[in-house]
Amino acid sequence: MYDLIATTNRGMEDLCGEEIRKITKRNVGIDVNKVFFKGGIEDIYIVNIMSRTIHKLIIVLYRGGFKDLNDIYRIAKGLSYSEYIKPDQSFAVRTTRTGSHEFTSIEAAANIGKGIIDSYIVEKGTRLKVNLDNPDIEVLCLIRDREIIIGVNTTGESLHKRGYRVYNHPAALKPTIASSMLLYSRWSREHILDPMCGGGTIVIEAALMARNIPISKFRRDYAFRKLKIHDEELYRKISEAVWDNVNYDYYGIYGFEVSSKHIQGAYENLASAEVDDTVKIFLRNAVKRDSYVDLDPKHIIVNPPYGLREKGIRYIEKLYRGFLEAISNIYSGLTLTLITAAEQKFLKIALELGINIADVRYVMHGKLKTAVFKCTL
Repeated sequence: MYDLIATTNRGMEDLCGEEIRKITKRNVGIDVNKVFFKGGIEDIYIVNIMSRTIHKLIIVLYRGGFKDLNDIYRIAKGLSYSEYIKPDQSFAVRTTRTGSHEFTSIEAAANIGKGIIDSYIVEKGTRLKVNLDNPDIEVLCLIRDREIIIGVNTTGESLHKRGYRVYNHPAALKPTIASSMLLYSRWSREHILDPMCGGGTIVIEAALMARNIPISKFRRDYAFRKLKIHDEELYRKISEAVWDNVNYDYYGIYGFEVSSKHIQGAYENLASAEVDDTVKIFLRNAVKRDSYVDLDPKHIIVNPPYGLREKGIRYIEKLYRGFLEAISNIYSGLTLTLITAAEQKFLKIALELGINIADVRYVMHGKLKTAVFKCTL
């Protein structure tokens, strides 16, 4: 059994933990940006293949406190790497650091790298090669205040980079946040609508989820395939079992967009994800009541504009009010899940219109603090 950490979006950790628990049947622990659990090599495969909310899955070699750079080197040198790295493989150290420290991330990575090299020489008599551009093995270091985690990346490039996005909307939502919003809403394949769908991220993630299509569909490779512990036969067996549960049924998944350019881009993304047969996008305005009359969604999940620039504030107020008035006048018994950085603007209008705020949570979308509201109409 390995100690494992899944990194995820800040504010969505419990949803990621819930997903991992469902996938692996393992107990999980929750921390900032992270979910902890124990699992075998089969769990490493299935989480990387199936999870829609994680960014990377890491085998933890060390988790604990440290004093300074010298201590970081001592910790790294005291670990064993030969279970994961072959003598002829190269490695690199990537460091993510949060908090105030007397050293830089580059300095921390350099000290860990030196510790890895020295440890491997002692253990195997071989000096490992460093390759910062294209390493065989990536060692990750997560530093938060006075805690350090050193581990081996089993994923490779972050899973939020799905691979289906060929059209980049200027305000695109991160796919792992879109999937987390779907889980948060408790959507379960009923009719769903994103009335400001942009490049189509939410509706694409909904279609993939409804059809049980694993995110591995869009991956060229995984980092675990270069690890010494990798079992290719087991990996293929698990992957095939996951694909056996895929369906190609048709679901009521809809989107609106006012821009013809964005609709064309969204359909390019839908085709790339191969879900354009079950998602329909209409050239409609989200603030117009008539846009909704022929649809009966049970969920609306949406990432509207935030109006962060001063000139956009009045537009956002008008947009939010028009949108909320339109859906509250035509629907009842519907769940609205919405993400915005204009928290107070949305909250004020929603309360004025008598919309019930069932829950709210705060999520970091990149460096932007956003609020995710779950409302009932």
